[in-house]
Amino acid sequence: MPYTFNEHLHNYAVWAAARAVARNFTNTANVKSAIEKTELRSLLDSNEKFSIASFDQFHRETAGKIIAHLKFIDNELGEKASYGRAAKIIAIYIKTAIVIRDSGMSNLARIAHPPIDRILLTNANKEHKKLGLDRYNWTQLSENEYFELVEKLRTIEFESFWEVERYWSPIQAE
Repeated sequence: MPYTFNEHLHNYAVWAAARAVARNFTNTANVKSAIEKTELRSLLDSNEKFSIASFDQFHRETAGKIIAHLKFIDNELGEKASYGRAAKIIAIYIKTAIVIRDSGMSNLARIAHPPIDRILLTNANKEHKKLGLDRYNWTQLSENEYFELVEKLRTIEFESFWEVERYWSPIQAE
């Protein structure tokens, strides 16, 4: 079987997603296994036009599959597999495989949730205190808390949702 660009992109996106959630959580093999139980990879070959509502539904289903698979692998790991961690896996995968590939211009690139972490929330809170973004801990978010947070982030005016990452800094991530 030939090694295609999409295979290459998938492998890199898996690795990036695993690295983003690895600390005090799990390894790349478990994240790869969980991702491959979802339809994330099919997005590489898809031209599906998502609405915000249909993407949010896709996100819920995908996160549910990730969490269920991590629980299947190891119940203790499953207990640490919050919706926030699953969301970070999804966001980093999509950012790596779709948003960057499409120069942020495709339908999915414009509406997909950005990776949410402490750095983004702390920095965004400095300019948008009324949203109370500093009260969230991304590793502990339930599904309801996650979507409450996403709705707050959507109130920040951007053309594309990925632009909210202006509040994230690679220097602060060190």
